[in-house]
Amino acid sequence: MKNYLSLIFICLTYICAAQMDVPASAGNPRATITEEVGITNITLKYGRPDVNGREGKIWGNLVTYGFSTNSFITNRNSAPWRAGANDNTTITFEHDVKIEGKPIKAGTYGIHMAVWPDSVLLILSNQSDAWGSFYYEEKHDALRTIVKPQINEKSVVWLKYEFIDHKPASTTIALFWEKWIIPFKVDVDVDNIVLTRLREQVTSQKGFNSTNMLQAAQFCLNKNINLDEALVWSQRAVSGFQGQRSFVTLNNLANAYTKLNKAHQADSVLSEALIMASPVQYAATGRSLIAQKRFDKALEVFNLNKQKNGDTYFVNFGLMFGYSAKGDYKNAILHGEKALAQATNDGAKRQLETNIVKLKENKDIN
Repeated sequence: MKNYLSLIFICLTYICAAQMDVPASAGNPRATITEEVGITNITLKYGRPDVNGREGKIWGNLVTYGFSTNSFITNRNSAPWRAGANDNTTITFEHDVKIEGKPIKAGTYGIHMAVWPDSVLLILSNQSDAWGSFYYEEKHDALRTIVKPQINEKSVVWLKYEFIDHKPASTTIALFWEKWIIPFKVDVDVDNIVLTRLREQVTSQKGFNSTNMLQAAQFCLNKNINLDEALVWSQRAVSGFQGQRSFVTLNNLANAYTKLNKAHQADSVLSEALIMASPVQYAATGRSLIAQKRFDKALEVFNLNKQKNGDTYFVNFGLMFGYSAKGDYKNAILHGEKALAQATNDGAKRQLETNIVKLKENKDIN
């Protein structure tokens, strides 16, 4: 008998643990959305209740203003809204971020809200696997912040979250339901997060690949950050394990020297790079030098292109910008008109015509 009862207990335990794969309860579909800010994934999982004929009765009615009495712990007004349906609405941050300017560590959190007509208390709880807010306790809060609800002209029947207002280092997440929008901003320290990851990767197997080293260096050079390490990575892309001496890697190394005000080393490396340059790469290099206010060096590069490649489109195109930078508009117009005659697409022709008009007005086109 004892063994029989034990067997029943084991079977019941198994049955409870191995639930069937069925739709979400109460007809509230489950949803997951993810967006990447920089290299940081942000993921929300939530249940989607619908308005179901309750237009005008959601806020302050179905969703109680402030805290409700649904707490199974206190039986007082201490339970916020679950900000969705069924089990916890959760948000996961791959790296540390800031919510409305307040820091929050990487991890998964339950989202709760206490709403009022003109403000919403957004709560992120360290308890992320609860069902609803019935057992919510303030002591588990990881973050609290006030946000402002907005009115939506069009009613949204099924509750949803969306990523809006996308920027390189931030996004705004907004809850839409009925005629309310509840937004909150997430800031990500993209540059430092990427740098940390790059430092890990350049010492891994990925660091033995010249293209990867070039990519790591270019990220820093384009952002004008971490320049000393960017120089080391640029050097490894050229002469490290499996390094490559190509126009692209050498030009990048020259750029790194330039960023660190090492003009002599930059010009030496650039001279080697130009031996392998195509006409368009000559033109791009010259224009980069113009941006650095090195007008004489830029014109020198444009003329090297002419010596190597003759009277061709990119040669004349570059010389137009080079002479313009020097204030020699007569020669700039001459080469602009040559480039116009050699242009093969309408977009290039229109841009050249615009530049030639400006040059004839003695205006620099750079």
